[in-house]
Amino acid sequence: MSYLNDVQLFLEISQAGSISAGGRVVGLSPAAASAAIKRLEQRLQSQLFERSTRSLRLTPAGEDFLGYAMQALQLLRDGQEQLGAHRHALSGDIHLGVPSDLGRGYLDQSLEPFRRAHPQVRLIMHLSDGMHDLYRFPVDLVLRYGSMRDSNLIAHKLCDNARVLCAAPTYLKQHGRPATLDALQEHNCICFYLNGEIYNRWRIGHQGRMREIEVRGDRVADDGAMVRQWAVQGAGIAYKSRLDIQADLDSGRLVDLFPEAQGDPSPLYAVYPSRRYQPLRLQTLLLHLQSVFGTKRVRRAPSRG
Repeated sequence: MSYLNDVQLFLEISQAGSISAGGRVVGLSPAAASAAIKRLEQRLQSQLFERSTRSLRLTPAGEDFLGYAMQALQLLRDGQEQLGAHRHALSGDIHLGVPSDLGRGYLDQSLEPFRRAHPQVRLIMHLSDGMHDLYRFPVDLVLRYGSMRDSNLIAHKLCDNARVLCAAPTYLKQHGRPATLDALQEHNCICFYLNGEIYNRWRIGHQGRMREIEVRGDRVADDGAMVRQWAVQGAGIAYKSRLDIQADLDSGRLVDLFPEAQGDPSPLYAVYPSRRYQPLRLQTLLLHLQSVFGTKRVRRAPSRG
């Protein structure tokens, strides 16, 4: 048990950034906490922290061990929950990482039946269009657009999806509607960050071939909800996931500028760390998401003037 206690202490220190603060969480003095970390380092035959008078940070070995330690302790908690799963209602926290626009819109609404069915499960939403690190941060499940590159992660495809060139009627009334894809270069295009870089070369399938159009504009954001808001306000043309804007297309707040074009594919995946066992609450949420998005038919909206 001392080994598990030392691993728990290691996690607390990693999160707190200091030995004394981590020690206080588990009820140890700074001296006792420091001795426990030295004991753990001797057992692992690796230095986990680089120490100085002013700072404490993980070594490369500590970074590697951190992910395994988090998963190991989570598995123990999950096993305890699994034993009581048939005696009690589902309970506990689920940290869910979601793209900002999807999380604020369609997903939040579709999670209400799950919340009502399992009131003792607390869904903690992490809204970000950046890449969630499932090894370093306590995120249990992430929804991501596009294919996965990390072979150590498990990915379930929830639904097909693609990007749509769209603008508000107010923008089109003032600036006109682009007649061709090349005409996008003459319009104010709202750009966003994709994988840490400004995505201003929009890939679009048209007339049997993929085109890449370089666009420019006076607005850029790393938050998809902000891009959508600007588009709805009439600030410019956006290239958004159809899942994020389907309600806007249906209501006429946004117009699909090239309904015959094939937007850049952006399928939605549910992703979690490659662990053999998953807590029952997470398995249940995944089944709910598969049901919700499995019946979701993202469709082309009729063109509006």
